[in-house]
Amino acid sequence: MKRNKFKRLAATIGGAVVALGTALSPAMAQETLVIGTISALNGPGSEWGRGVDAGTRIAVAEINAKGGLVVGDTTYMIEVKSYDDGYKPAEGVAAATRLIEQDGVKFILGPLGSASALAVKPIFEEEGVLALMNSYSPKTLANNPKYVYRVLPTTTEYVNQIVGWVKENNPDLSNVAVISPNDQTGWDSQKMQVQAYGDAGFEIVGKELFERSSVDFQSIITRLMATSPDIIELDTTPPSTAGLIIRQARELGFEGLFVKIGGPGVPAIVEAAGKEFAEGTIVYAAADTSAEKYQWMEEEYAKIYSPPMNAFNVFFYDAAHLLFASMQKAGTVTDPDAVRDTLVTMTPFEGAQGALVWGGMENYGNNNQLIGPTFIGMISDGEEKIIGRVEAN
Repeated sequence: MKRNKFKRLAATIGGAVVALGTALSPAMAQETLVIGTISALNGPGSEWGRGVDAGTRIAVAEINAKGGLVVGDTTYMIEVKSYDDGYKPAEGVAAATRLIEQDGVKFILGPLGSASALAVKPIFEEEGVLALMNSYSPKTLANNPKYVYRVLPTTTEYVNQIVGWVKENNPDLSNVAVISPNDQTGWDSQKMQVQAYGDAGFEIVGKELFERSSVDFQSIITRLMATSPDIIELDTTPPSTAGLIIRQARELGFEGLFVKIGGPGVPAIVEAAGKEFAEGTIVYAAADTSAEKYQWMEEEYAKIYSPPMNAFNVFFYDAAHLLFASMQKAGTVTDPDAVRDTLVTMTPFEGAQGALVWGGMENYGNNNQLIGPTFIGMISDGEEKIIGRVEAN
């Protein structure tokens, strides 16, 4: 079936979904708004992916519990359609296609991960679907996308500040080895890590890439240890995998510092590495996990998925609220262009961790990047301890 036919089908389905509530109870003027999420719900990276879905669902539950989203004279109960892309581009495309062409969705949160994000970006742009996503690749915001917005800070926004903090607080360390996933996310983020560490005065003595399905890292670690690094930077390695690397490296005798500037997830790191081996690891902390709002969100997350909650949950919780506030101000839930034009005027927006603003012009040529505070954490006695805060630029 050609895409224009799918458009007509999507419009028909979407119209039917929205009209259903009114048809059943015209006096209430209550309708259903369907939005979508795409993320890795299973497998490597799912610690982050479930944050996309759960963060969105927690925000939706809040609004529905208050009676729904009021836009103009109509109240909408919000429904979330979720699809698992397994952190794979082909499955991301399949999920986006299904949401748009079968479910009639015009607003999507996700996907998470550069490979999926870059694969679905042309679809969102062609179909005029407003997408609030995450991808660590700068290519996500290349060529001034009209419908694609990135809703959490990436390595570009905070790597120089965190590396600078590492250097200032560890002046005797000089050699760094970097290990990253062997995909678009890892390729792009590793380049930024190498640049940032080099700019801070560190010598890069090793660089390695691994397949996301890997569980045995002894050969990679052996090669890295042969270069005598003071620091092993774990980059955008998924938390559970990062924990495996830490454990295997410690068992092989590595006594240096682990740093992970990319992708949060201390509980999963500690579970895989063991508390003793994980001790002292410096991490990018997407949120202050000791905050009351974060702890409330953890309780809500546990109603959807098994704990622990990943901090990426916060960004998509905020993004969903920002999207719904934009719909209210724009006065529509059916016109992505009008909602988008309002969305870009809605910051500063008070998020769960502080003020959010649109930015990115210097790095991407547009302001499609949502920026908020970033935290520096240290694993201490199996827990994440916040030891610094960075205002991303």
